[in-house]
Amino acid sequence: MQLLREQGLVLDREKEFDRTELQAIYYRTWPDVFRYAWLLLRHREDAEDVAAEAFRRALEACDNGHGPRGDVLPWLFVITRRIVIDRRRRHRLVGWLPLASVSEPSDPDEAMRRSEVWIWFDQLCRALPEAQREALILRYQFDLSDAEAASVMGISVGSVRTRVSRGLATLRQKPEVMER
Repeated sequence: MQLLREQGLVLDREKEFDRTELQAIYYRTWPDVFRYAWLLLRHREDAEDVAAEAFRRALEACDNGHGPRGDVLPWLFVITRRIVIDRRRRHRLVGWLPLASVSEPSDPDEAMRRSEVWIWFDQLCRALPEAQREALILRYQFDLSDAEAASVMGISVGSVRTRVSRGLATLRQKPEVMER
């Protein structure tokens, strides 16, 4: 918490909200919020839209006095996850293709495409069920604690630990994924 406070990633709800404070947080957290949305959606343009919407909703919440209690990044992940869920529901209701089935973007970020970690992580994501994949993403890609991941996913801490454990067990059974 102290490190997050030093990095300016903790909003103090005791004092009046200052938009410049959220603007500074936006610049620090945009890459993580975008990356989380991209990992859930697997489509660059949709991830950009979701991340932008997440920050719009965060600003609106802060303006109305409903900002986070402490850590900002897990709170932004919760907002992002809810937007993704809403979009998937909306797409199912109108009979469109679910976002998860959209093919990989033709022009992803150079850094993401070239990074060996991202290539390996992309293969890892394909090898796991969605619930396990999301738990591993939050735990190991974004270094959230089990409690923070549970808060983001809307499940218990024990469920996060179970999903992480089962995901790692699945990966151990697929050595071709772990070797890359």
